[in-house]
Amino acid sequence: MALVIVLLLLALLTTITVEVLFRQDRFLTRADNLLQWDKRYQYAMAAEVVAQQGLVDDLQDDQNNNALVDDCVEEQWAVQLPPTPYEDAMLSASVQDLQGRFNLNWLITAQGDTFVRDPEAIDRLARLIELTFPQETDASRLANEMADWLDSNNIVDGVEGAEDADYRNRRTPNMPAAHESEMRALLSFQVANQPEDSMVWGLFTALPLGTTLNVNTAPPQVLDAVLGGVAGTGVAEAIVKAREEEPITAVSDLMQLAALSALDADEKQAVSDLLGVSSEYFQVMVDVEVDGQLSRLVSRLRRRSGNDASTDVFSRQVSPLLTPLEPACNPFYNTQ
Repeated sequence: MALVIVLLLLALLTTITVEVLFRQDRFLTRADNLLQWDKRYQYAMAAEVVAQQGLVDDLQDDQNNNALVDDCVEEQWAVQLPPTPYEDAMLSASVQDLQGRFNLNWLITAQGDTFVRDPEAIDRLARLIELTFPQETDASRLANEMADWLDSNNIVDGVEGAEDADYRNRRTPNMPAAHESEMRALLSFQVANQPEDSMVWGLFTALPLGTTLNVNTAPPQVLDAVLGGVAGTGVAEAIVKAREEEPITAVSDLMQLAALSALDADEKQAVSDLLGVSSEYFQVMVDVEVDGQLSRLVSRLRRRSGNDASTDVFSRQVSPLLTPLEPACNPFYNTQ
């Protein structure tokens, strides 16, 4: 009997010891993972600071030269950092111009405290979706659902929209979008609508209302979506050719292009209000590898002009490396 008790105690002690060792090992592994994650994050933050300073230096240089223009050729920030060793890490980074992308918040205009749909902007979004999404995508429906997602009312405007009642257990925000990924929450967006090339999402953004499109950094697809409906399909190619010769320094110069000079006065004014040649909103992407472990930091910031040029980060996101690093300036820049 005594032997049985001793064996039971031994088995119990062995079980407890194994459990203690297992928990200790799990705790140490978790602590090491957190330390490694924090190290990668700190490296990424350091790279972000360097990028911010580069953007500020670029703005100050433009101010000194009286040339407030942002393009993808001559700017200090429009260069991609290839994988570069730094201490025990490997860093790669790039900066994108968010004002070279289609702003989803163009779909609404502010009228007092409410946001109202802009039919022309909806048509532009539908045009871009049709150009870049899979063939089976209903571009018009997605564009109208996006407008209903943003406008203040809960009324489905037209047969292709969707409001709270259609989403059942969800509610539409009825306010400007914070990120272009909100498109994926739309009622009609399905897996089949996901673009085959993930870089297509780099054609969209969500910026404050009234933010202009920088014609020097916008990919041809965005230029065609914004201007093609009023100026014809050749306008994007004409702008690309013009900026290849030298950066466009004024919207008034752009309006001299044949495709745009033929517009009437009201159309010219409407187009001019949409466009710009410089930018305030940028995205910094940093990939960090330490001991074979990877992290990506995506930061979005506003570079303020004026005598006290500075940057304000309004969004940071740590994401898995499911897609390649976006190229400097913008995806599909100067490509069809």
